[in-house]
Amino acid sequence: MATSLGSGFARPCCCVRGRQRAVYQLTKLGQNATNRSPKNRTHSSSYGCLRRQSLLSQALRPSLAARAQGGGKEFIEDKPFRIEQTSFGSILTPIGIVLLVYGFGAFFRLLPGGDISSLMLIYGFPILLLGFALSYAQLRPVPCKTTKAAFDIREGQQTDIQKQVREDVTRFRYGDEQHLDEALTRIFSFNRPKGIARRLCPILIGVREEAPEGRYALVMEFETKKDMRMDMWEMRQDKFKTFFGPGIDVRLGQTERGVDVELIADGSGAGRGGTEQKNVLPPLVPGAKARSQK
Repeated sequence: MATSLGSGFARPCCCVRGRQRAVYQLTKLGQNATNRSPKNRTHSSSYGCLRRQSLLSQALRPSLAARAQGGGKEFIEDKPFRIEQTSFGSILTPIGIVLLVYGFGAFFRLLPGGDISSLMLIYGFPILLLGFALSYAQLRPVPCKTTKAAFDIREGQQTDIQKQVREDVTRFRYGDEQHLDEALTRIFSFNRPKGIARRLCPILIGVREEAPEGRYALVMEFETKKDMRMDMWEMRQDKFKTFFGPGIDVRLGQTERGVDVELIADGSGAGRGGTEQKNVLPPLVPGAKARSQK
C-alpha cells in the first residue's frame, strides 16, 4: 500500500516537472522567434542608427560649439604693442612693495644698504599708494576680434572715429565707470525726458572687426538687462549714426546677451582726415564702377 501510494504521489510530481520544462522551452522558443521577427529586427536596426547618431553628435559637438562661438568666421591675432594697453597699477604696486620691504630690512640692519634705506621708504610708500589707487580706478580693456578680411581693408576704409573707438576701448582707462559712457549718455539720455533709466545702461563687453560686403565694419557687443527692449535701440539708430559719423552706416542685431551695433564704413570717404570721396570720373570700361576722386 505504501509502495502504491508512493508511486501514485511520485507520478504527479514528475508530470508537473515535465510540464514546467515544456513551458520553459516554449517560452524560450517564443523569445527567440520574437527576436528573429522582422519587426524586432527593425527596432534593433533603429536602435543601432540612434546609437551611431548619438556617437556622431558627441564627436561633432566641440566643432559645432567652436563654430557657434566664432560665428563661422576666422579671426586672426592682431595685438600690436601699445603702452596704453599696460596696467600701470600692476607695475607700480610691486615696485612700491619691493622698495618698502627692502627699506625696512635695511633700516633694521637685516639687509645691506642702510644708508639708502630712508630713500627707499620715502619713495616706496607713495609709489605703493599710487599703484593701489590706479589698480582700484582702472577700467580693463575689452577684447577685440579681427577677421583677416577686415584687417586687410582697415587702413583704407576705417574712419577716424572708428579708429578712435577701437583704440579707446582696447586700452586701460582710469576714473571711468565703463567704456563709451559719454556716448551712451548722449544717445540714450539717461534719467531725462524721452530717455531711459540709468540702471538700464548697456555694458560694452567686446568689439569685432568684420568686412560685410567688402566694407570695413566695427561691431560693438553690448550686454543688456532683460528690461531693455529692442525697440529702445531701434528708435535711437539715427543717433548712433550721427554720433559716430560721418561716413558710416549703422546696423543693429539682437544677440543672446544683448545687442550688436555695427558701424559700417559707407565708402564715401567722409570722416577720413577731413577729406571726402566723390565719384565724378567715368568708368574705364562700360559696366565697371565709377572711379573716385578726392
